[in-house]
Amino acid sequence: MGLFGPKKDRELEAVINQIRVDLSNNYKDNAVENIKKLEKLLEERRSSGKLKDKDLASYEELLKGFQDDVKNFKRTY
Repeated sequence: MGLFGPKKDRELEAVINQIRVDLSNNYKDNAVENIKKLEKLLEERRSSGKLKDKDLASYEELLKGFQDDVKNFKRTY
């Protein structure tokens, strides 16, 4: 725990922020790519033990929400 709350993983937070921006601007292709990147990073963090279980669960919940947001995405071009 940091001085002002739980310590955040800056790399994960940057990817999450980018996914939110992509989704809000309707850049679905970019969002899908960044969701895959987030999934890979979470797997790396899980296998290395760099995140606490509670934090990992929180990030995985966000990932699931993002995946649900784009699951019916189909390209129109």
